[in-house]
Amino acid sequence: MTGITKRFGAVTALDRVDLQVASGTLHAVVGENGAGKTTLMRILYGVFGPDEGTVKLSNDQVRSFKTSRDAIAAGIGMVSQHYGIIPALSCLQNLILGAEGGAILDIRSAETRAQTLATRMGFEFDWHQDASTLSPAGAQKLEILKLLWREAKIMILDEPTAMLSPADSDALFQSMRKLASEGATVILVTHRLPEVMDHCSRVTVLRGGKLIETKDVADTDAKRLAALIIGSSSASAAPPSDAIAPPAEIGAPMLELKDLVVRGVRGEDALKQVNLNVRAGELLGIAGVDGSGQRELFQSILGLVRAKEGQILLGGQDSTKLKAIDRIRLGLRAIPEDRHEEAVIEEWSLEQNSALGLQRLEPLSTKGLVNTSARADWAAKVAAKFNTKHGGLKLPMGSLSGGNQQRFVAGRAIESQPKLILAFQPARGLDIRGTADVYAAIRERCREGAAAIVVSFDLDELIENCDRIVAMNHGRIHQPSANESRDRDAIGRLMVGAV
Repeated sequence: MTGITKRFGAVTALDRVDLQVASGTLHAVVGENGAGKTTLMRILYGVFGPDEGTVKLSNDQVRSFKTSRDAIAAGIGMVSQHYGIIPALSCLQNLILGAEGGAILDIRSAETRAQTLATRMGFEFDWHQDASTLSPAGAQKLEILKLLWREAKIMILDEPTAMLSPADSDALFQSMRKLASEGATVILVTHRLPEVMDHCSRVTVLRGGKLIETKDVADTDAKRLAALIIGSSSASAAPPSDAIAPPAEIGAPMLELKDLVVRGVRGEDALKQVNLNVRAGELLGIAGVDGSGQRELFQSILGLVRAKEGQILLGGQDSTKLKAIDRIRLGLRAIPEDRHEEAVIEEWSLEQNSALGLQRLEPLSTKGLVNTSARADWAAKVAAKFNTKHGGLKLPMGSLSGGNQQRFVAGRAIESQPKLILAFQPARGLDIRGTADVYAAIRERCREGAAAIVVSFDLDELIENCDRIVAMNHGRIHQPSANESRDRDAIGRLMVGAV
């Protein structure tokens, strides 16, 4: 890709960017939110056309992709942060949709090929199960298989491990290296610098829509990469020390779960006699392989699913049967796992989205009616919290990059006087600075007397930022011993039940 320029109105998203990727390699593209990474990849994938510049493939022929179909036909595939899974279709139907190969389907042969591809990648699927039952990690894996189904030779993966457990991430990269050794070219868009250092051969850094540098990974390290990304010689790959300092004081319980049992989507007990206390001032991390009950735990606390047995107390008040809005009135706030399904409406403006979940609370509501003036002021405050980059609060949420949407959702929860924050992958899609800022803000709320529970599939992130960590495995919570409370291996064993 040579001299790629892309403008959206008065905003220049890419300014004469060059990208050269060798066949059969893993090549990383890194940069802060809004640096232009995803826009560059969408041009390669045919979603956008460049205003200036050219794209050449290995045969040295200039290519012009008017649609993604053109790019797919040329052997290019992309897995974006926003999945293209249709919930009402089965996993097999989603896999082959758009690449059926003819008017008559041989389902048995398709399933055989699908299983071969899944086994090759180390994935497991019930092919006739509705895709609506997939976790975000499961949907991510299915999207990757869609690339293989279409025999993509150039694979663009945009934040592929954001929803994967450490074990799943390692397995994914092992598979990617195998594909590269067989001639596939993998372009990895990521904020996780350890992934770059551990798995990629070259890395390209973008900042503010401009190319900063492309270099061999062997010739740099995470600290120097972070400095290139942020533009500061003192940049660090880790959050600032005050973001991980212990709180000054631990207070009364903000959340108490007593013998909590919750059913899963298949009717099984997804939570099994869970007991958990979280106190004011405390930032608790929950580690676990995806699908261990974290989702059901958050949904039950939020009031989205009913408890089969047990009690949920918020601030000492029995809230087991309260509606979600009543729990919000008690100070419960959430940074949901899937912002598109659970946190924003992309067609609505930023201003409208700022009030989602809070629309019945003062000052956003006056005598049951929306106070538009208060909402506009509130939206500006939410956007300013983490420096969300936007072109105007009246613009649709879908006009923002994924990272900036995440900043906005996090700001909404943290700025709305929380007493208990539930954060599921709060740093998903955020760059180094954004991740540090969000955890520092959660920590500040805890210092002011709130409590927070964070679920993350990045165990190192939890160890860096949380006061206490518990592990979930098959619907049960396990507490590491005092002398192993921050021991990565010990917590890892609890996550997989190796105790």
